[in-house]
Amino acid sequence: MRAMNSGPLSCLCCLALIMFIFSCTFNGLAQEEELGMEESRIGGGPHLVIASVSGNLELGRPSSIFVVLENRAEQGAKEEDMDLSREAARSISAQLISSDERIRILSQMQFGGLLEGGENTTLQFTALAEGMPLGLYPLQMHCNYSRLSRVTATGSERAPGLLFEYRNTSLDLPLQAQIVMGPRVEIDVRDEWLNYVAPGEESVLQLTLTNRGDEPARDLELQVSPRPPIMMVESAWVQASLPPGESAEARLSLFAEENASSGDYALPCQVSYKDGLEEGKKREGKAAIIYVGQRLSPAWIYLASAAVVGILLLSARLVLEKIRHGRRRFRIVKS
Repeated sequence: MRAMNSGPLSCLCCLALIMFIFSCTFNGLAQEEELGMEESRIGGGPHLVIASVSGNLELGRPSSIFVVLENRAEQGAKEEDMDLSREAARSISAQLISSDERIRILSQMQFGGLLEGGENTTLQFTALAEGMPLGLYPLQMHCNYSRLSRVTATGSERAPGLLFEYRNTSLDLPLQAQIVMGPRVEIDVRDEWLNYVAPGEESVLQLTLTNRGDEPARDLELQVSPRPPIMMVESAWVQASLPPGESAEARLSLFAEENASSGDYALPCQVSYKDGLEEGKKREGKAAIIYVGQRLSPAWIYLASAAVVGILLLSARLVLEKIRHGRRRFRIVKS
């Protein structure tokens, strides 16, 4: 009897185990279906666009443009215990590309991190434009990012789990960059005859700084590095801004060695200014040619000029007197 009763009991146990497995499987499928329905109610994924481009590329100089990358996807409802924001763009990287070989991209890959819906970030790219006319030129920004594509329920009722699946996505965003000349500051010596450095004396030198570019030079600063026989007394000059096409006068006090030989000497100068949106200053090496030696003062110049004019007037009067005297002698002989 014991052997006969053991068969039905084992069948009942097997049937109960099969029903339990089917119950767990059905619960897992129900949970996955519920999460899938919840996933379908979340936003449709990131929507990355270029919101704005600022800065210009200066011809012949490495310069930067600033690109604002924005995620314009509508932000969905946030869960407290798990991240189901499909509209977020993660691990963003961007590279600037130019199809024109005259525009050389100097910057490497830029990273934007995480952008939720409605957020933005600014990326800086450096490029060098050479041998091309001024104007607008097309560029392209290649973006890579990852997005949440699926959430799957795993495990059991006692030990449930979630599996987050991400998908890598890339897109190309077109933009335009303005090629400009930028500030071009040139240095000239004003009134070269009157601007000189007398040996053994302190002299005031006037330099003219002219912006011959098409953009203003902000926080303009002039620094001079003298070389023998010139010694500096005052070496710095600062101006807030120099607009395109305008000039400014810089007055510097110089001192030359007493035994300096007369002649023209190069005065090394450094011009620094801010350009566009970049924080740092650009620095350019220049040189002003100045004369060291003694020259006639303005008073002596005026006296010399008056003497020359007097001599000319006297010569003209003598010539007129000779002409008149010749005419009188001609009349007497004829009579």
